[in-house]
Amino acid sequence: MKIIIDEKWNGKILKDYMTKELSLSSRMIKSLKKLDTGILINGRRVFVNIRLKKGDILELDYTDHEDDVNEYLIKTDIPINIVYEDENITIVNKSANMPTHQSINHHTDTLANALAYRYRNRPYVFRAINRLDKNTSGIVVTANNRFFADFLCAKLKNGDFIKEYIAIVEGKIECPGQVCAPIKRCENTIMLREVCENGEYALTEYTPIMYCDEITVLKVRPITGRTHQIRVHMKYIGHPIVGDDLYNTESPFISRQALHAYKLSINGVGEYVAPIPNDMDKLIRRYFEGYEIF
Repeated sequence: MKIIIDEKWNGKILKDYMTKELSLSSRMIKSLKKLDTGILINGRRVFVNIRLKKGDILELDYTDHEDDVNEYLIKTDIPINIVYEDENITIVNKSANMPTHQSINHHTDTLANALAYRYRNRPYVFRAINRLDKNTSGIVVTANNRFFADFLCAKLKNGDFIKEYIAIVEGKIECPGQVCAPIKRCENTIMLREVCENGEYALTEYTPIMYCDEITVLKVRPITGRTHQIRVHMKYIGHPIVGDDLYNTESPFISRQALHAYKLSINGVGEYVAPIPNDMDKLIRRYFEGYEIF
């Protein structure tokens, strides 16, 4: 990455430029300092306390090397739906029944495995900025280098990720609303969450798109990002997600929770949309003919 220093930063400290202008974390700067080619000014390795001059060429080496690669990440040829990709970012419309990360029971069938295969011709490090439950479909953002991972994580922390989901819930919801109810992990379990007074603050907004007595199709925006937040909040207000085998019951019409991360806007980066998958489309059409969400 090459950057030409402009008049605004003439005479200013390089470290200030990296933290304030480039939004680099202390961790990222520390890792760059360790590399011989990590931080260069006009082709020479420098300390971060030097003063910049207008016209200086700053080079930052944020490429991945073989030493960075997880040797246990198996490259697996799994079909995936790419929404957008460039040298910095890959946006995937993750299918249901695909975990995001490897785990004890999932060594070769995850999004991480699929992307490792896609980028098998270069050193690849899987960096998911957001994650979805295994059976929640939709948009997952991954960064293709350390710099953009740092950049996106800062945006996520600052609330610059605007996430919208489509959820199909039981019962009729006629008006928009919100759920503000703290969430915590249930005792004696790793997976389950519940609304509890001493839980973490959690806020979810929802808007009905179409409804009947049996189901409602919602547009849902989680303002916070707690584990299972939408699933827990919908159960809490008496409208659990159809097919959710953790917080509801299984459905004969869909084999997983009817929840899809369909839109993500990242301020200053872009807006990305993942169309509703076939299983949710078929479920909606059981109740509403000729519908159109997008």
